[in-house]
Amino acid sequence: MHADTSNFFAIERGDAITVGGQTYLITGTMREVGFGLDDEPKHWVKRAIDLKTGQAKIIKLAFLEQFRITVGETAVRCFRSPAKEARVLQRVYRHPHFMKGFGIRDTASNEVRVIEFISGSDLRHHVTEGPASHEAYFQEQAPALLWRLLPCLQGLQYLHDSGERHGDVRPDHVIVDSATGLFRWIDFDYDFVHQEAPFSLDLLGVGNIIAMIVARGVIDARRLETEPALAGVCDRLTPDDLSVADRGWLMNLRKAYPYIPEALNRVLMHFASGAELFYEDMGEVIEDLGAAVSGLITANTLESAYADTKL
Repeated sequence: MHADTSNFFAIERGDAITVGGQTYLITGTMREVGFGLDDEPKHWVKRAIDLKTGQAKIIKLAFLEQFRITVGETAVRCFRSPAKEARVLQRVYRHPHFMKGFGIRDTASNEVRVIEFISGSDLRHHVTEGPASHEAYFQEQAPALLWRLLPCLQGLQYLHDSGERHGDVRPDHVIVDSATGLFRWIDFDYDFVHQEAPFSLDLLGVGNIIAMIVARGVIDARRLETEPALAGVCDRLTPDDLSVADRGWLMNLRKAYPYIPEALNRVLMHFASGAELFYEDMGEVIEDLGAAVSGLITANTLESAYADTKL
């Protein structure tokens, strides 16, 4: 029985954690997915069962780290903050587009977060399924996925309006809830310091998500070299076409897929290295994306997009 969770490496399957008067049976350790870290154990994140209710939970234990990333010419300090995640969980508890849970201190004052398990898969899974060709995917699935993303982005705007950040906006941190079809944000224990643009990394992460949906994945050097449909595209690119956040990601997607509407591509170009103006708040992104996508939506695309939910 662990009441002090400081040494999370010592907490293994079959052990129990007691916090806040509740006991949770540990059933396993969560693992990383994507970004070259597939199957790496996240020793501070445990699968568990609430022994009082029998419900599946995810227990996030206190793990601190910090690092710097460079965005354009600016170095940004990033760090993991369990207390910040606990604060955000309280802020968004009734918001449908966020994971649910609460923070509570163990006997050593570590901030433990108890998270309700979401049945579903991350957004990348829904992007990779479907027709073989990108053009068919773009016509049949991408508009509806972008449309469903909009209220999720409104949730992010709600968070920003309250003075908080997600801190780690990326495609695998959007879970498509299989019970409701809603896109829901998970894992917001990262934070960052950028005095001139306090929400910048969240906004840039949103740009990557939009690009991932439109392109059906990341268009990077590997994909440009190996995908026959993209042959010759690399020769037409300039540094201005690439993401300001990740110089390996293509944002000017019309150079790869000319049938992408200009209005939608203009949204993406706000996240490119060659942008004259970058988005400063989520409201601007939502307005432009909504206008660009509204003309692409049909009843058939929406019906198809929700076919995998239990509505």
